[in-house]
Amino acid sequence: MSAAALAREIAAVGAAAGVGLLLAPLPRFVPPPLRRAAALAVLLVSWAVLAGSLIPSEDASSAVERLSSPAAAAVAALGVAVAAALAVLLMRLVLSRPWVWFLLLGLALPVRFPITLGSQSANLLVPLYVVILVGLAAWVWGRVRGRLDADGEAPSALDLPIAAFVCFSLVSTLWSADSTEAAVKAVFFYVPFVLLYRLVLAWWRRADALRLLVATTVGMAVPVAVLALGQYATRTIFWNDRLEQANIYSRFFRVNAIFYDPNILGRYLVLAILAAIAVSWAARRPATAALALGAAAVCAAGLVVTFSRSSALGLMVALTLMAARAFGWRPVLAVGGSLAVLLSAGVIAASTNVRRAVTSTERLERVSEGRFDLVRGGLEIWADEPVLGTGLGAFAVRYREELTPAEQRRARVFISHNAPVTVLTEVGLVGFALFVALGAATVVALRRSAGPVGPARALAAAGTPDAAGWGAWTALALLAAIFVHSLLYSALFEDPYTWVVTAAGIALGGVVRARSPHPAPAPARAPDQPAQVA
Repeated sequence: MSAAALAREIAAVGAAAGVGLLLAPLPRFVPPPLRRAAALAVLLVSWAVLAGSLIPSEDASSAVERLSSPAAAAVAALGVAVAAALAVLLMRLVLSRPWVWFLLLGLALPVRFPITLGSQSANLLVPLYVVILVGLAAWVWGRVRGRLDADGEAPSALDLPIAAFVCFSLVSTLWSADSTEAAVKAVFFYVPFVLLYRLVLAWWRRADALRLLVATTVGMAVPVAVLALGQYATRTIFWNDRLEQANIYSRFFRVNAIFYDPNILGRYLVLAILAAIAVSWAARRPATAALALGAAAVCAAGLVVTFSRSSALGLMVALTLMAARAFGWRPVLAVGGSLAVLLSAGVIAASTNVRRAVTSTERLERVSEGRFDLVRGGLEIWADEPVLGTGLGAFAVRYREELTPAEQRRARVFISHNAPVTVLTEVGLVGFALFVALGAATVVALRRSAGPVGPARALAAAGTPDAAGWGAWTALALLAAIFVHSLLYSALFEDPYTWVVTAAGIALGGVVRARSPHPAPAPARAPDQPAQVA
């Protein structure tokens, strides 16, 4: 084993230990400040080592050679100094005005930059990583200087389930068939997003977080949707040469706007649509409701030209959940079930292609662009390593190994497009059980935060405890949309919105409990006085 591989494995275990110290409950005799300091120190050092292990040696050598020149070294030092000064200014600004952090967070969440390391290139959430580090630095500095209290540091209902799943996933780097991809997942997703989850909880009550996140998400999604419509009208594609070539031979011209993949654009627009609908439902002013519905309509038009079926399916499931919160389960299931049966029957009867797709597994496989083969292959890989799995990030390598050379040439993708199958394959039954426990705990926590389901409470005015409950239920619907989308595209834990929405739902649950610790007693009335209709 090379020194770099050994360092990577040690850093992965260190990152798991840091996540455990940060989230998992510890004995009472361990002082909280000591625990936080140890957790952050171990986690950040491990994060840096893992990130360093991803830099190709030739790139590191060439960088050292360039810095050997006095002029290059001076320019680099100046750049570091300017970056440090900007970071300090941002940190001080966030500390004095926490709402700035949520504004920056909302703006950074969808933005990706193309980065190339050696022969590998990827679209990374670079602005988001900067926002996470700024928020973390501001929080640590505020706590050290006594400018912030411990509000937001209390354990949440999901800390232990998240810690268990993430820690086991990181430790699985030790036996991963692709330790490089495991390090990629740890560096760019698991470690920073665990910090993001805790930071959202820590800063939540210090700013008008919900309003800022919703405003930035919907406000940015509208021009993105307009850009997507412009792409469709002009037949123009950005960033993605493969999509441009695929559109030449496809009956549908799919667009990607600021994203690499049309499906990620579709997921983003679905989240914006759901957020806008939630705002329109809870809005006090008709003008606000109309503006939100107009934004939802623009985003829906943009969603159409993505031709993302997984996004449309996620939207339908989430809208069903939101309608159930607003009107109750019985009418929604009755109306929705009837419409689903009638529309499905009509489409199947009217379209020969649809009839072939639902009656022929070969046709369904072709329509799904190979997803059924990926799921089947993932289950076969899991059968070889059923308990502990093949290790974090190993799906693509092991799937490729299972194919013959001819099958490898015909295969369009090697990356899993189903999040649960990916989890089962990479971390086995142990990790999958932790994954299921995390999902169940999330549903239970957000369901409790949302309160009773039914029209009487959903129609309460914004600003009451039920407004926070409606927000928590919307968070549950957003997570449902992301999860359904991940069944056909994956990218569940790799999506920062998963972590932000989860933290927001948990924080809103705290708002509900803080505002209404006990149910209000019913007002007394005379025996002959008629009851008021809600």
